[in-house]
Amino acid sequence: MPVKHPFGPATVSALSATGAQAITINDNVTYIDGTTTIATGNRTINLTIPATSAIAVGARIFIASRTTGTETTIAGTGITMPTITGVAGKTKVTELFYNGTNFIATSAGYQID
Repeated sequence: MPVKHPFGPATVSALSATGAQAITINDNVTYIDGTTTIATGNRTINLTIPATSAIAVGARIFIASRTTGTETTIAGTGITMPTITGVAGKTKVTELFYNGTNFIATSAGYQID
């Protein structure tokens, strides 16, 4: 099993260009990269938190999403956050924290460029 943050690097998971994607959370800091592959359609993120992962309350996820238009990034399973609506060619970021049950947004899709 990999060493968890802060003693090891954060886990990085990439989003696909479109569709629903399941992401397993096994680290206390995760970066969900939706900028390397730019959205060409709506995205939905569904989280799985295995009982064996021992994710700590207060764990963080950072989501970055870049779109070609008004595509959305939608919270699915395990996430409570507003839908991120894209702006063509722009990046929006959201931070979430773990309350012991779900990841909850602390920010609402701030545009950073």
